[in-house]
Amino acid sequence: MIWLAAAFALASAATTALSTSTQHLATGRAPDGTGLVVLMRFLVRRPEWLLALMLGPVGFTFHVLALHHGPIALVQPLAIMGIVFAVPIRAALARTWPSPTELGAVVVTAAALSVLLLASDARSVEQAPPMFTLLLAVGAAACGAVAALALAGAAGHATARAFLLGCASGVLFGLMAVLIEASQLYLDEHGPLGLATTWLPYALVAAGLSGVSVNQLAYRQARLSASMPVLNVVNVLLTLGFAYVVFREVPDHSLGSVAASAGAIAALCWGLWTLARIEDDLPDVAVAHDDVLGGRHLG
Repeated sequence: MIWLAAAFALASAATTALSTSTQHLATGRAPDGTGLVVLMRFLVRRPEWLLALMLGPVGFTFHVLALHHGPIALVQPLAIMGIVFAVPIRAALARTWPSPTELGAVVVTAAALSVLLLASDARSVEQAPPMFTLLLAVGAAACGAVAALALAGAAGHATARAFLLGCASGVLFGLMAVLIEASQLYLDEHGPLGLATTWLPYALVAAGLSGVSVNQLAYRQARLSASMPVLNVVNVLLTLGFAYVVFREVPDHSLGSVAASAGAIAALCWGLWTLARIEDDLPDVAVAHDDVLGGRHLG
C-alpha cells in the first residue's frame, strides 16, 4: 500500500532528524584531528551519541517497513525529509520560532519533493531484478564511493574533504536502501534460506556500517552544510537511478516530466543547502540539546 509506505518513510525521516542532530552535536565535541578509531572511541562514551545510536534501529525499522510497502523511488525521497523535520525540532529545543528563511526553505524543499514524486510516478514491483545486473550496478556504485573516499583523503581543505565524504556517505546509504529493497524482493521469492545463501544481506550490513562511519568523519571535518546536502542529493539520485534502470519501478516519461524532475532536484538542492547552512549558524541549538539531555529545565 502506497499510503502506508509514505507514512513509514515520514516516520523514519522524523526519527532520523532527531538522531542526526544528536550525532552532529556529539561529533562536534571530539578533539581536533581525531581519526576514525579515536573518534569512535570518543563517541561511545558520550550519552547523547548513545541515545542517537538507540534511535537508529527505530528509524531503520520504519525505513524497512516503508520499502516493504512501496517502491524505493517513493520511499527514498521522503526519507530525506529529516532535514525538514529538524526545523520544528530545533525550534522546540531552542524555544524559538523558525525564521522566515527557514520556513521558506522548508516550503521549497517539500514542494520540490512533491514535484519529484509526482513526476517519477513510481510503481511497486513484485519480482527481484536479475542478480547479475544488480551485482554490476551495486559494484559500480561502490567503486564510486571508494573513489570519493580516495579523493577525500587527498583533499587539502576540510570543506572539500567533508563534501567528498558526504558524497561517499550518500552512495553508501543509497546502496543500503537498494539492498534492503532487493533483499525483500528476493526473500519473497526464495525464502529466508535462499536469501541467506546470497551476497545481499552481507553487502547490506557492510554498506550500512560503512555509511555510518564515513558520515561521522564528514560531520567532524567541517560544518554540516558542507556534507549534508550532497549526501541527501546523491542518496536520492542513486536510488532513483536504481529504480529506473535496475528495479524498473519508474515507467518511461515525457520530456516535460524529465524537465520537471530536473527542476525539482535543483530546488531540492537549494532547500537542503539553505536548511543546513541555517543550522550551522545556530549555536544555541547545542545549548538546548545539552539542557534537554542533562535533564535541566529551560526558562
